[in-house]
Amino acid sequence: MKTQSKKFKVLIAGLAATVTMLLAVPGVAENGQGQGHHQRGKHGAKMMEKMSTELNLTSEQQTQIKQIFESHKGSFQQIREQMKSTFTDEQRQAMKEARKNRRAASDGRPSKEERAQKMAELGISEGQRAQMKSLRQQMKQEREQIKTEIMAILTPEQQAKFEEMKAQRKRHHKGRHGNQQQQQ
Repeated sequence: MKTQSKKFKVLIAGLAATVTMLLAVPGVAENGQGQGHHQRGKHGAKMMEKMSTELNLTSEQQTQIKQIFESHKGSFQQIREQMKSTFTDEQRQAMKEARKNRRAASDGRPSKEERAQKMAELGISEGQRAQMKSLRQQMKQEREQIKTEIMAILTPEQQAKFEEMKAQRKRHHKGRHGNQQQQQ
């Protein structure tokens, strides 16, 4: 029973974390002043600073990359608003609480069946799930478009370094999640 309770908490937390992450995609504007949730602009400014330093970007490339992010900001904002409106205030609050509990418990990700069960318990319909899946896909396409546009202005050496940075982030992310699942 205790294991089921833990898995239940993990399920809610996983769902909430996914929704929250999608709602918090960073927007980068001029001087790193993004709009929206929490410190999005500060995150964007740090990301731009890291890219500038590690890729040794010229000032012209920095300006072009800022323009790329700025040109996509409206699309991200629109998608985030659609995501936000997908759930009721009560559902968002329940997912937030579950995410908090999951972090406290340091549990791994729940199974697909457990997540589906928890979503049903929260009153999240198949329509809401389908809408979120579609919006996540749109968000992914926007990110891929940004990457394509950035890669077009980088030198071959910078492109290789950019891919290396991406692989490093992926390994770091996977390591964090692997540790969580091992603790179960």
